[in-house]
Amino acid sequence: MSNNQFSSHDFSLAPDYSTRQMFLDPKGRVTIQRYDEYAYPRLNKFDETQRGYFWVPDEITLTKDKIDFKNANDAVKHIFTSNLLRQTALDSIQGRSPVECFLPVCSIPELESLVMTWSFFETIHSRSYSHIIRNIYNSPTQEFNRIHDTAEIVSMAANIGKYYDDLYVLNCRKVLGQDVPEYDHIKAIWLAMVASYGLEAIRFMVSFATSLGMVENKIFVGNGNIISLILQDELLHTDWSAWIMNTLVHDDPRFRQVRDDCMQESMAILQNVIDEEKNWADYLFQKGVVIGLNANIMKSFVDWTAHARLKQIGMDYPISMKTTPLPWFNKHLNTNKKQTALQENESVSYVIGAMTSEVDYNQLPQL
Repeated sequence: MSNNQFSSHDFSLAPDYSTRQMFLDPKGRVTIQRYDEYAYPRLNKFDETQRGYFWVPDEITLTKDKIDFKNANDAVKHIFTSNLLRQTALDSIQGRSPVECFLPVCSIPELESLVMTWSFFETIHSRSYSHIIRNIYNSPTQEFNRIHDTAEIVSMAANIGKYYDDLYVLNCRKVLGQDVPEYDHIKAIWLAMVASYGLEAIRFMVSFATSLGMVENKIFVGNGNIISLILQDELLHTDWSAWIMNTLVHDDPRFRQVRDDCMQESMAILQNVIDEEKNWADYLFQKGVVIGLNANIMKSFVDWTAHARLKQIGMDYPISMKTTPLPWFNKHLNTNKKQTALQENESVSYVIGAMTSEVDYNQLPQL
């Protein structure tokens, strides 16, 4: 791809998007954002589904949550606060990085639009955590500043940020007209997608589960309502990320080669996510347990989630369980949102339980 083909501002030729690959197609980037024909209609359906989920955190009152926090013991306060700080930090990355890193290499409008929608909703999530912190804590700024002093959070951010940074650097080199071997560029896209998938599919699950577990104990219900909405979005992001990765391997020989070459590195990325998520469970419960919740239960939930999510992208995870360690989890999902074409026409589920029974893996491209 020549440097001018990496420009999105050349309108001299009418593009035929219907025959393009998703990323780094030889014909170049998206120029005109037109949605009359699609190379991958399902990407547009994912986009429509996400936009149909639109919500804002200001709709949810947190008055009782502030009282709950005042009355909570130190163990509960530590879990509640730590989760908010970690989620703020990691969604700060996920709110900007897809646009910064994936958008410059998108070759079709439906993928470009989905990436922008994705970043927009991640920003809603970040603003939601700020909404919670501002309404519950007497000194919100002091709480936000604690992010930088929490080694566990800083380390997690660095581990996902590395792969986005690697791709960002190659994109910049391309824009500057420097030679970037196509294989290296494809590899950087793939590994950034793997790291992103680990965040969307696995990394937040301990925080989500502990937050919803507190709702089971009749505390922090407003926070739980917000988390349910965020979780609904993240499960959709997981599904479309898996679909994109599987489709790339199926349709694009360049990505198939990179996937095969980088299988060990990809597994190492995801295993690191799993290990860090289990370490986070230990960190959360270091001051005590909550009724119905402890670090070991959370670690089992991580294994439960990891097995299903790795299977969804054609990878194996050695630990398998027949039943979920958190049978109450799914009832907190907000599954009555606006129905869209994706749910009407295709069998895709956004709930954790679906990872073992309702997701039709036969519909995924064969790897």
